[in-house]
Amino acid sequence: MLLFAILSILNLGPLHEAGYKGAGKTIAVIDGGFYRVDSLPDIFPPERIVGYKDFLNDSSTFLVSPTEGHGAMVLSTMLTEYDKEGAPFGTAPEASYYLIRTEDSQKEYPEEMDYLAEGIRYADSIGADIITISLGYRLFDGGFGDLTYEDLNGKSKVSQAATMAARHGKLVCVAAGNDGNNDWHFISVPSDADSILTVGAVSADSIAGGFSSYGPAADGRKKPEVSAWGVACPVYNSYAEDFTISNGTSFATPRIAGMAACIWQALPQLTAMQLRQLIIESASDYPNWHEQAGYGIPNAGMIVSRANGLTETGTSEEEEPVYYNLQGIRLDYMPEHGFYIEKRGATAKKILRP
Repeated sequence: MLLFAILSILNLGPLHEAGYKGAGKTIAVIDGGFYRVDSLPDIFPPERIVGYKDFLNDSSTFLVSPTEGHGAMVLSTMLTEYDKEGAPFGTAPEASYYLIRTEDSQKEYPEEMDYLAEGIRYADSIGADIITISLGYRLFDGGFGDLTYEDLNGKSKVSQAATMAARHGKLVCVAAGNDGNNDWHFISVPSDADSILTVGAVSADSIAGGFSSYGPAADGRKKPEVSAWGVACPVYNSYAEDFTISNGTSFATPRIAGMAACIWQALPQLTAMQLRQLIIESASDYPNWHEQAGYGIPNAGMIVSRANGLTETGTSEEEEPVYYNLQGIRLDYMPEHGFYIEKRGATAKKILRP
C-alpha cells in the first residue's frame, strides 16, 4: 500500500525502477530546522547531504534542538529511501541535499521573510537545481506587519527572490499553506511568486485537504498549480524517532520537488521552465484548475514517456487514446464506469461513465 500511495500517486514508480532516483541533482531545502539529520544515517544518509547554512545563528543549533525538527520531516519525504518495513519511501533518495535554515519555529516576525529571501538567493548562488520551501508568511506575533490579500501579488521581497531564482534556471517549489479551514483561507508569501510551482495537499485518494490554502493570487494568477499527498501522509519524525502520520502542504511540496529531480535526471535536456510546464500539463485535472488542488496531481511517468515519444518536429507519434485513473496511473483498457482521464496527443479530458 505504501508503494502505491507514495510513488504511484505520482506515477513515479516506473522512473525509480528504471534507475531515475534524482542522482546528479541538488535540492536546496529551506526550512526551520533539521533536528538529528546528522545522527540518523539510516534515515538521512550523510553522503547525500552536501552542506548546511543557518541564516539565524550561523550555528548548528538547528541540527540538535528538539524544537527545530520540521525540516527533518520535510527532508524525509525525499531522501529517506525505505520505511521500516522496507517499502520505497522518499521520492528522490539519490539526489544531493543542501539544508538551509531561515525560520525560527518558536516565533513569527517579519524579518523572517528577509532571512528566507537571503536563503533563496543563497540556494541560487550555490547552484542548486531545485529549491523546495515549506514556509509561508502572512500573520506575525503582535500583529505588526501582517499582510493582506492584496499583498499576495508576487511583489514582496521574498516572492521576488523566488521568482528570480526560477528565472535563473532553478525549479522552485513552495507550499501553498495550511489555512484552508480558517477565516483567512488563502495562500501566503512566497507561494504567490511568479514562475514557481505552488503546491497544495491532497489525500491518498486524490481529494483536496480541507486545510490546504486557496488561490488565486491577488493579481489573478492561478495558485496553486499542482498538488501531492499531504493529508494523513507518512513522514519520518525525528522527535519520535519513527515514521508517523502528519498533515500539511509542507509534505506535499517536497514530494513534488523530489519527483521533479527524477524527471530531470531522465530528461536532462529540459530547462527548469520547461520542466515546470510539463509537470503542470501532466496533472490529473489539466486544463481545469481548482482553487485548492490547482490542476491536480502530476504524472511523472507520463512526462517521461511522452517526452521520449516526441518526433523531431515535436508532435506525438501516439495517435490512439491512452487512459489513466485519477491517480495518474496508466490503464490498459478504457474503463466501463466511473471517472477516468483520456489523453490523445497533447489534449486530455476527464470523463465520467455512469
